[in-house]
Parts: sequence; structure tokens; C-alpha cells
Amino acid sequence: MTEKVFGGTTNYGQLAGILMLDSTIPRIPGDPGHAETFPFPVRYGVVRGFPFQDLVEGSKDHLDLIIQAALDLEKEGVQFVAADCGLFSPFQKDISNALQVPFLGSSLNLIPLLLTFLPEKKKIGLITGDTRLLKEEHLAAADAKGDRLIIGGMEGCAEFQRVVLERENELDIEQMRQGVLEVAKGFMGKDIGAVLLECTNLITFRSTIQRLLRVPVYDAVSLIEFFAEGYRRKEFMAHYMA
Repeated sequence: MTEKVFGGTTNYGQLAGILMLDSTIPRIPGDPGHAETFPFPVRYGVVRGFPFQDLVEGSKDHLDLIIQAALDLEKEGVQFVAADCGLFSPFQKDISNALQVPFLGSSLNLIPLLLTFLPEKKKIGLITGDTRLLKEEHLAAADAKGDRLIIGGMEGCAEFQRVVLERENELDIEQMRQGVLEVAKGFMGKDIGAVLLECTNLITFRSTIQRLLRVPVYDAVSLIEFFAEGYRRKEFMAHYMA
């Protein structure tokens, strides 16, 4: 059987396009902004000049900058586009409708799915970068039910505040890990069935949370890997007698 391939772009094989805000903070494996996070090729697109405050407020004044960066990734041949910050949830529909490929705006969109599978008595522990920045609008845009969420934020971690929010250029990995651990400890004894990380800068420390709470932990990388699996060609060769 002859298999055809098709052209249309200048390079090939980059499955996911990752939209990055215009920031130069340190990023380590686990963060979508570090290419070694993924077992498949990714391509990056930087949104130049987009104010972070627009994400916090859900303002669409500069939405055209994001859409153009996403369209550029699409033209460069990626199969889907993902954002590097969970606060993108209010823009999900606008960006999706502007593209021909899927757009994954926020790990917050996993909340309804996870709640579907958890026992009703179980809650999701949601870790965000700063509870003062995560608004009800972000949760509502993801159709997240607040009554089954216990939210913890990294505002008590000086390392997170200094590096991620104040944009300093040196990261102490262990101090960040301890900050995540302290937030996770706040979920102990609260009938947590799963943990969701809103902030992509925290994904590196997924296993730290898993060891402490002994529950599954999900994040933007989980979502990206889920979508990537749908593009993987897997042949099932084994046959069994009925």
C-alpha cells in the first residue's frame, strides 16, 4: 500500500506548538517552556508585548497578539497549540475559533473531567501561582465547580514571588520545591481525590506532591500529553482467541 505525505510548511515533525509570554525567567524540565519536558518535538511561539495583567483581568484588549502568535504556529505546521499559563482560560473560545487546530488554553479545563470520575465526596486541591490573581472568571470560563475545589496559592513562597511574578533571573529549585510542598501540606486531611496545578512553573514538582498526598496530580503537561497521544499511531498486532 502506498502512503502519501503532504507538504505546505518549511519544516516538519513538531507536534505541539507552545505559546509563551514574553518572559526570560528560568525554566526547568517539567515546565512547558523547557523543551526537554516533552518526549516529542515542540515548537515555541512568543507573544510579544502582551501585558500579563490582561490575563489576570481577563481583558481582551490585546487578544489579537495572542491569536496572531497562535496562527503563526499553526502555519508552521504544529498539530495543536497550548498556552504556558493557566490564566488563559477566559480566552479559550476566542483563540480556538480563530484556529483550524485545537487550542489548549488552561489546565483548569481538566477540572470538570476530573470531577466526573472522582467520588462525589472527593475534592480537587487546586494549586495556583497566587490566589489573588486567580479570579472566579478564570474558573467559570473552564466550567469549574468551586464547591468541590480547595484552592492553595504560592503567595507565601518568596522564591515564587521573586522569580515568577517579579521576573528575576535566578531560580533556587529547592526553595521552590519547599514552597510547593507547604501548599500541598494544606490539603492534608481534606478528602482530596486529586490535585491540579494551574501554574505551569510548578509542574516540575508534581512528584513531590504525589509522594506527600498519594493522589494523582494533573497539570498543563498532562493535558498536552493527552492530546499528543491522540496523534500517535499505534498498531495493535496481538490477537486472542475468543
